Amino acid sequence: MRTPSYITELDNILQGGFIKPSAILVAGSCGTGKTSLCMQSIFNAAKNGERCAYISILSESVDKITRSLSSFSFYDEQLVKEKIKILSINSDVMAKGDFAIFEYLNENILKDNPSRVVIDTINILEDIESTFDERPLHKCELRAFVQDLFHEFDDKGILLIATGEIPASSVDSSLWPYMCDTVITLDMETNADDPHRYLEILKERGSSYIMGKHGFHINSKGIVLDP
Repeated sequence: MRTPSYITELDNILQGGFIKPSAILVAGSCGTGKTSLCMQSIFNAAKNGERCAYISILSESVDKITRSLSSFSFYDEQLVKEKIKILSINSDVMAKGDFAIFEYLNENILKDNPSRVVIDTINILEDIESTFDERPLHKCELRAFVQDLFHEFDDKGILLIATGEIPASSVDSSLWPYMCDTVITLDMETNADDPHRYLEILKERGSSYIMGKHGFHINSKGIVLDP
């Protein structure tokens, strides 16, 4: 099943949109437009009747998150009240370990059965230090925890879009692309004084897509891909 990204030209590059359900990684360095892309997708989806959720695991306040979005034309305060739940996991929950995070997500997001969810930024989960029984969390256990979490989204038919603070040049050495169905990287190249942004699909499991680097810019509409 395909569902639109609701970003002009991206659905063409993806040959029809995102596969649903699936887990999508949007990776890139700080400032490349990852959060803008994800928010643009869920706000436009909400305008089309979908129930969506955004969750920050950076411990940012909801007010700060909405303030940063207010300059974009896709932002609609009424949608936040009616169709989009915006949450932030605080450091106390993170400190309690894997089970506490899963319980928070289940109680605050999964039980509402949204159609698409953004987690920003997913690789902070690498900083989880303890399990629910207060012993150190090993790397293999982190991977199992994340896979179980992804399966929960998948079983409920939810499209999961996760940002990753991962430079495009380092994606191959990260564990996250191997656990996600689709990997999108955002990056910038600077030629003299002219920075050039581009988007690239590295994989979309079980589907075709248009390969290569696709230029884009960010304005008041959000992510705008070059035709």
